[in-house]
Amino acid sequence: MKSFSSFFSVGLLVLFLLAMRLPAAAQAPVWQSARAVATATAAATNTYSTVSATAVDAAGNVLLAGAFINTVVLGSTTLTSLGGYDVFVAKFNPTTNQFVWAQGAGGTGDELAYALAVSGPNVYVAGSFTGATAVFGAATLANSGNTGSSDVFVAKLTDAGTTSGFAWAQQAGGIGGNDQARALAVSGTSVYVAGSFTGPAMGLGSITLTNTSAGFADAFVAKLTDTGSTSSFAWAQQAGGPGFDGAAALAVSGTKVYMAGFTSSTASFGATTLVSVGAYDVFVAKLADAGSTSSFAWVQRAGGPGDEFAYALAVSGPSVYVAGSFAGSTAGFGAATLTNSDNAGSSDVFVAKLTDAGSTGSFAWARGAGGGANDQARALAASGTSVYVAGSFNSPTANFGATTLTAAGANGTSDVFVAKIADAGNTGDFAWAHRAGGIYDDGATALAVSGTSIHVVGGVRSPTAGFGALTFSNPNTTYLGFLATLTDPTLTATAPSRALAQAAQLFPNPAHGTATLRLPAGTAPAPLTLADALGRSVRRYPAPTGPEATLDLHGLPAGLYLLRGAGSAQRLAVE
Repeated sequence: MKSFSSFFSVGLLVLFLLAMRLPAAAQAPVWQSARAVATATAAATNTYSTVSATAVDAAGNVLLAGAFINTVVLGSTTLTSLGGYDVFVAKFNPTTNQFVWAQGAGGTGDELAYALAVSGPNVYVAGSFTGATAVFGAATLANSGNTGSSDVFVAKLTDAGTTSGFAWAQQAGGIGGNDQARALAVSGTSVYVAGSFTGPAMGLGSITLTNTSAGFADAFVAKLTDTGSTSSFAWAQQAGGPGFDGAAALAVSGTKVYMAGFTSSTASFGATTLVSVGAYDVFVAKLADAGSTSSFAWVQRAGGPGDEFAYALAVSGPSVYVAGSFAGSTAGFGAATLTNSDNAGSSDVFVAKLTDAGSTGSFAWARGAGGGANDQARALAASGTSVYVAGSFNSPTANFGATTLTAAGANGTSDVFVAKIADAGNTGDFAWAHRAGGIYDDGATALAVSGTSIHVVGGVRSPTAGFGALTFSNPNTTYLGFLATLTDPTLTATAPSRALAQAAQLFPNPAHGTATLRLPAGTAPAPLTLADALGRSVRRYPAPTGPEATLDLHGLPAGLYLLRGAGSAQRLAVE
């Protein structure tokens, strides 16, 4: 049985790298780039870095958060940790293939970033800190417990384009326990954070949560209201029972807040009680945010006789996707039952879909993947009916539907997997899967989708990391963070929720010199405007006189642009 301490140890952050293997059965994505993140300086030894969270802003920039030890370099920025692990947050421009800015934060203890969210120019990061204090720009947070125990932090950075700065930081926690934020989501000025607390009580501003079983863990979810230069906790909820319970993932859609994690208890979620069948079971819960208060709308349990953990969550309309691992011989997800590839107690990957019907939620389907050793899903993203999952597999071979991945290293080391599931409503099937990694432990921790691009982050311990034909070296024996991007050409055609799929077709994208705009039948012609990432008009074109129009891009600097006037605004990359 896995222990709570192993689940919430630094080892969860120490995950992994990506390299690709193409399956023959499905349309394969193409790797566009792969690079190391937070690399060591020439003078630095025993340097460690990994990327634990990522998000994409409206201009297509990739935001990253993670942890590092010693001195690291991100583009033109050099960061040096103040104690053990420190936090970093960075912005990367995929068009120029350069870091735009990077910020560090921390203190004399261990500061770990686990979650990241972006809304306009606002970048939010959350995690934990163990030192007596932790510094986030001009804000200094004080630990409520003894040095060595962890408190929660939530911080906001303001992205000013080529620079950034911390606007505020908030602490939460209590005396005598380890309190950690594992998940973050944002909707407008509402910032949601979730995780676990083990002390007798947890303070979140003026709100106090009381642990149902001190010394063990309860899950928590809370809302902060961002007022610009400050923030405050609006409400907080806890869930749990006499065992170990914790939240690991969040997603938000308007005022609907979804939370996923694990429970080993007879656990209360508002008026609903879940009973764990095995050691740890999965829970997925929905809360309704009423402004200054909230309530649980529904909660669902999944699992079997072994250990089941949920690590990732994504929402697309009424579809709620959850991913993680299951170690029992079987695991039930509503009417669906998954069978483990190995009955010896090792874990397999699961991905499941729930349908949110308002006051109730129910499982629609579940899919398993894996082999004879420990395989886990750590990241999830949805775009329309395309569901992307990533993590690591220790099995010599691991099956993802019709695709079998073969590990590069010896038994006991992990490789990365990235896979796509096509959601057909009541069923979901693996469309493709790729292996990634080298001879040591490598894996993915998070991913984000933007247009046709899938950005994957994590860490690599292998001396050489490969992403298809792309490779980079890891000169250290410790982990090195990575960012890799692949392109799934089916996203434009299959993601109806995205403007690129609903509006006219704009191609090629990225473009050199010229681009073609193809209008849907019946579209009323209108003048076109091309704006840069700051919203400034840089080109104007007359209304198209036919179903297609050629756009002259000569003389424009490389970067991301928005084309307006042909329905929904469309993003165009110019190289």
